[in-house]
Amino acid sequence: MYNKFVLFFKGGKKGKKYWRYFKLFILKKVLAPVTVVFILLAAMCVANAEDFGSYGIVNASLLNIRQAATTGSAIMGQIPNGQYVGVRWLEGNWARISYNGTEGYVSLDYLHVVNGQMPSRGSAVSSKGQAVVELAKQYLGTPYKYGGSAPGGFDCSGFVYYIYSQMGVKLNRVASDQMRNGSWVDKGMLQPGDIVGFANSSGYITHVGIYAGNGMMIHSPQTGDVVKYESIVNGNYSMRLTCGRRIFD
Repeated sequence: MYNKFVLFFKGGKKGKKYWRYFKLFILKKVLAPVTVVFILLAAMCVANAEDFGSYGIVNASLLNIRQAATTGSAIMGQIPNGQYVGVRWLEGNWARISYNGTEGYVSLDYLHVVNGQMPSRGSAVSSKGQAVVELAKQYLGTPYKYGGSAPGGFDCSGFVYYIYSQMGVKLNRVASDQMRNGSWVDKGMLQPGDIVGFANSSGYITHVGIYAGNGMMIHSPQTGDVVKYESIVNGNYSMRLTCGRRIFD
């Protein structure tokens, strides 16, 4: 059947002419749209792969979105502190990001990049306190180091100090002084991101952590241990808990 159909079109001058028109029709009306659909689907898959690779949390007061990966490039917009942004890829000390429909470059000096799926794509986090918790989670397993306040090792207050510094907030350095930062919070009214303080038998604050919600904190406990989750409603810490301090209202 197919051969007879082809011979009909190729049988003479008119047939050859119609045959050319037929092939053009197939190319333009059938194959071209199908090709476009496949290209669009492939592009969507690539975009989604980039979107879900990693995300960033802004730790500057306002972070400039630039047109190119240079400080001399035009500013396309600004992102407030504590916001989540989708990270497309990294270029040196810059990240190509997507935020509220705008794509551009931001400096990695003011963006904490986290591997994994962004909790809330291109929108504000539920609270800045929750952003603090998300940052703290990235350092689970980091060893305790007396006097440490860097990713190589933390003591309790050094850990809290470092996490908040990544959010653009400079706290007091030692545990007792950190319980003077921010505003007082009753231990029954804690929210994620609050600093929780623990006293010794004399009532002096000797330990701090970051409240993570659900009766848990993230902290750097002691020599030989690591940054980890721990309950503040059961065990030793529940008896030593005094109050919280809220940095972000």
